[in-house]
Amino acid sequence: MKKITKRIILLFITLVFVYLIFANLDIKELCNVIKGFNCIYIIPLICSILFSLSLRGLIFKQLLHKTVNPPLIELAHLCITTAAMNIVFPARAGDIYRAYYIGQKYKTDKVKVFGTVMFERIFDIIAVFSFLFIAVFIYHRNIIALHLCSFAGICMIFGIILAIFAYKYNKTDVICRFIITKTKKVPFSGFIEKVILYINRMCNSFFMGFEAIDSLKYMFFAILTSFSIWFFECLNFYIVMQGFNCHIHWSVTLFLIGFIALACMIPSTSIFIGPYQMAVIAAFNMYNINKETALAISLVEQSVVVIATTITAVLFFIKNNITYREIKNDMSR
Repeated sequence: MKKITKRIILLFITLVFVYLIFANLDIKELCNVIKGFNCIYIIPLICSILFSLSLRGLIFKQLLHKTVNPPLIELAHLCITTAAMNIVFPARAGDIYRAYYIGQKYKTDKVKVFGTVMFERIFDIIAVFSFLFIAVFIYHRNIIALHLCSFAGICMIFGIILAIFAYKYNKTDVICRFIITKTKKVPFSGFIEKVILYINRMCNSFFMGFEAIDSLKYMFFAILTSFSIWFFECLNFYIVMQGFNCHIHWSVTLFLIGFIALACMIPSTSIFIGPYQMAVIAAFNMYNINKETALAISLVEQSVVVIATTITAVLFFIKNNITYREIKNDMSR
C-alpha cells in the first residue's frame, strides 16, 4: 500500500511539472527547433558525457584508497553504470548499488563504502554551488538570486563542517552506551540494546567512509576532480546549444547545472521527467530564450545521456554476468 501511495504522489508531482512545461507551449515550434538540431554534435556530446562520468571513477578510487584498490577502468565503468541506475531507478539506487558492488566483490564493509559515496557527494555540492555562485555574482546579479545563493552557501559550509566534525569527533559510541544504560530497566531492554548496538556499528562504518579527510592531498585531488567533472557537465549543455545554433554566453551553463542539481532533489518518477526540463526552461528564461528552444535542448541532452549511460550499463552487466533479478534482490536487502 505504501509503494502504491508513493507512486501516486510521484506521478502527481511529475504531472504538475509536465503541465507547467506544456502550458502555452507551441508544439509546432518545438518540432521545428528539434528538427534544426545538427546531429554531428551528438558525437562530442557522448564523449563528454562518458568522460565526465569516468572521472567520477577516478575520484572514487582516490577516496577508497585506504579501503580497497580496484582497477580504475572498472570503477569508471561502474560509475557510468550507477549513473544510469540513478536516472532510471528512484531514491539514488545507483549510489546504493555502487557500495553494494564494491563491498560484495572486494569483501569489504558495504556501509563504509556507502559512506565514501556520500562523502563524494559533498565535493559535488561544492563544485555545483561554486559554479552557480560565479554565474549569479558575476553574470546575473539578481537580488533574489543573490539571497538564495548566500543562503545555499551558508547551508553548504555548515554541512561540510558538520561532516568533518562527525568524522573527527564521532560520539556515536558514547551516545549509544548512554541510551543502553538508560533503557536497562524498560521492557524489551535486551531487544533495544541489540538495535542500538546495530545502529552504532552502522554509524561507525558509515563515518569511516569519510577517512579521506585525514589527507589534504586526497581532499585537494577530490575537489579538483569534482570541479573537472562538473565542467564537463556544463560542456554537455554547451555542445547541445551549439548543435541548435544557440550562440549565447557560456555562463548560461553555470545556471543550468545549478538549477538542474536543485531540481533533481525534487521527488519525481524515473528519468527526472518534469523537474529536469522545468529547471532548464527556468535557467534559459533568465537569458530571454523561449520555452520551445529550452525544452528542445533539455530533451536532446537528457535523451543522449540516458541512451549512452544505459548502453554502457548493459555492457557492464553482461561483462560481469549481472542480471536484473540480482540487482532487484540486492537493492531489497
